[in-house]
Amino acid sequence: RTTRSTQVPPVTPAPTTTTTTVTEAQPQALIDRGVTAAMAEAEASRLRNGYDSNGSGPRLAQAV
Repeated sequence: RTTRSTQVPPVTPAPTTTTTTVTEAQPQALIDRGVTAAMAEAEASRLRNGYDSNGSGPRLAQAV
């Protein structure tokens, strides 16, 4: 009696994925940083141009 040997193909491991846990605070910190930078740039631009934010012309000196 003869038996056939069946060859089993090698098992290919499943692809691995890397997951990164992100807390809610991390994206909020990035947003806050971007907003802060944008506001600082807008203020610097406004001051460089010498105009008030409402577009009425050059700002007058204000007493503090």
